Amino acid sequence: MPTPWRRPMTVPAYGYRAYGLRIRSAVALPFDSPPGSAASEPDVVVRLGGVPATLPAGGGEPIRIARWQARPDAFRMHMDDLARCLVVRGRDILIEPIGEGDGDFAGFFLRSPFTVLLQQRGVLTLHAAAVGIGAGAALLLGPSGAGKSSLAAALVERGCSLLADDLTGVTLDAGERPVALPGFSHQRLEAHTLDRMRWRRRAQSRVGRGVEKYWTPAPRVCAAPLPVCAVFVLEVDDRPDVGIEPLPPDRAFRALWEHTRRRRVMYAMGRRLAHFRAVTAMVRHVPVARVTRPRHPFLLEALAERIETHLHAAGPGAEGAGGTRGRRGRVPRAR
Repeated sequence: MPTPWRRPMTVPAYGYRAYGLRIRSAVALPFDSPPGSAASEPDVVVRLGGVPATLPAGGGEPIRIARWQARPDAFRMHMDDLARCLVVRGRDILIEPIGEGDGDFAGFFLRSPFTVLLQQRGVLTLHAAAVGIGAGAALLLGPSGAGKSSLAAALVERGCSLLADDLTGVTLDAGERPVALPGFSHQRLEAHTLDRMRWRRRAQSRVGRGVEKYWTPAPRVCAAPLPVCAVFVLEVDDRPDVGIEPLPPDRAFRALWEHTRRRRVMYAMGRRLAHFRAVTAMVRHVPVARVTRPRHPFLLEALAERIETHLHAAGPGAEGAGGTRGRRGRVPRAR
């Protein structure tokens, strides 16, 4: 598999648009480049070069944990078999490739440097896929292997549009209501999901050597931010069928808190209260439900149908978990 991100380049040449940002990159990512995006004035610049061993001086003493260092305006991390990176002020990403270069570099880019960049810009970064349904966005939270990407693809096949895969960015509007940002237009899908949905011809590139996952463009994509109308927390259970259980505010808060990407880095950058505010707003305005499915068989079609039926039954005026009458529980206080 070619690794274009390892080619020496002095001038960023690739252009992308995602999460409301124009990105100019020296790193070739497996996503579509909108016409003229490389020539437009960027909000984010990604460069290749040597990453210093420590954060540059200034801005206070950084917090150091294992493979990374962080302070409010800067973040540095390294992965011995893939890359080192430096993220500064929500605009600049410097990447130094190391190792053999055959891993999931695009996945690393989204999980770490780009996630931190969004956090530096004040965006809530959730480990979630998101689909557009009507005028709103439904978020699918869960750990790796829960089926977020497969479920999002199944919902897209049923008429929804893809908003984001695996990394969903959320901001608050003037009324403190959560809005999901459109991410990249591709998903990381396993081979058996592609075969099951007859999407094999859509697959464009393998995620990494020895990994049966492929970057696959969605047939329907939403390019505009959408208000979040529902959150589903996916879990694998021993029960034989699909179940949906509305969560009270305290459990909804816990689920959103636990499924925030790079939470420790966010706190090290001094954004604990911003995180609490964003998660609290989600709980106040958006219904959150726990969705369980059996480990085997996956029951993907049944899962997508239950989610779709639940969304249509709730309607566009569904109240948030914090505003539903008679519901027990409370939103935790900031510590």
